[in-house]
Amino acid sequence: MDSLCLYIAGIGHVNSFGLIYKDFIVETHSNAKLLTTAHGIFSMMLAIGGLIVNILSKRYSLRLGGLIGAILMTTGSFLTIIITNTNQLPFTFGLLQGIGFGMITPVCYATINHYFVRRRTQVMSLIKAIQGIILIWYPQLIKLTLTFYGFRETLLIISGISLHSFPGMVAMVTRNCNKEKTCLLVVDETREKGGKGLESVDLLEEHKTNEISPRASNTSDRKKSITIFGIDLYFHNIFFYRNYLLEILNIRILRDPIFNNICVGLSFVNFSDLMFFMLYPLLLYQYGFDMSEVAVCISINAGADVAGRFGLAFISSAINVNTRLLFFVATFFTMLARIVILQVRQFVWIAVMTSLLGVLRALLHITSPLVISNHVNYQDFTESYALFMLSSGLVNVIFSPLIGLLKDIYRDYIPAFYALTLCCLPCLILWTIEFYMIKVKNKN
Repeated sequence: MDSLCLYIAGIGHVNSFGLIYKDFIVETHSNAKLLTTAHGIFSMMLAIGGLIVNILSKRYSLRLGGLIGAILMTTGSFLTIIITNTNQLPFTFGLLQGIGFGMITPVCYATINHYFVRRRTQVMSLIKAIQGIILIWYPQLIKLTLTFYGFRETLLIISGISLHSFPGMVAMVTRNCNKEKTCLLVVDETREKGGKGLESVDLLEEHKTNEISPRASNTSDRKKSITIFGIDLYFHNIFFYRNYLLEILNIRILRDPIFNNICVGLSFVNFSDLMFFMLYPLLLYQYGFDMSEVAVCISINAGADVAGRFGLAFISSAINVNTRLLFFVATFFTMLARIVILQVRQFVWIAVMTSLLGVLRALLHITSPLVISNHVNYQDFTESYALFMLSSGLVNVIFSPLIGLLKDIYRDYIPAFYALTLCCLPCLILWTIEFYMIKVKNKN
């Protein structure tokens, strides 16, 4: 329950971005490139926030990292209220809210992985379904607040909702803890039992100290001779911090080609999905729909999303679901549905295809983190998910401005949406190659 509240409080309004900022963009004469750039920076900062939490979790609890993220996210949300043009969105929304929510997300998923193992897909489906139920009414709420209160007041209400992230983070419980505290706990337990085994614990700690002390003394000696061996000291520090950084980020997982392929596929599909639905209201406005019709379409998408999540929760409780294969199939039909929706203009057909995209989006969102968690060990999940977020952030930073630039060059959203549709191809092509290679290898 805490995870779904945090998602809604953090970025529940992102799908209604076009609805919120449409008039503001017109009044300030802003272009679409700034809006997509802000989203790209948000995704990159999301990854950096995940890496920061990963580093903090080595010495402190994940809960502390989540609380710091909640502070940054709410600060960015309140600063968005006073923006004068979209040039400031990359800082308030992209930087602050991106890092903040990036620090919160791994804590939520780590908590779910901590409590659930066998029924992880079912639980994730139920959480996402409840999120979707609330998000059905989000566009209608946005429409009402914009109508009765205005732009600034709507942002104030959204900022107030983001304050729910604080109690949500306080309630999070994970296994990550300070290793020194664990060691002390073991020592205390052995002392209570009469000291049996205490000697081995002390020897273990002494062995660790002996491993560290030569490095420290060596560093100290080099510092004394800094005037003579300054270059050696410089390179020594570089290699020391490099090895430390590689250990924290768990870079060894990148030696796994399957994990790399998973990251590339997920990154492009998630970028395409988030950007598509962020700009979707603006596309509907271009089609000639009014605010009520646009809000209805967004609500239909959210409702279909909920149906898909409940459906997957029911199916996963009855049979074992191959999450990666499901993600692949959902990506294929998502690409086809987007091509169709760019060909029609009648509201009825738009609503039908929007509902189909909502169901497919549910499958993508639920299976995305599960594809990673089912491929790596539990101990490596936080680091692996942080690396995936970094990969996704890089894709967003590179391609988000290009999507906005396409719209500004052609003065039309259609080319930009075709480009977003083509972003499904890296997943479909690379994963097909991998499946084929594995099948040939197994046959041989």
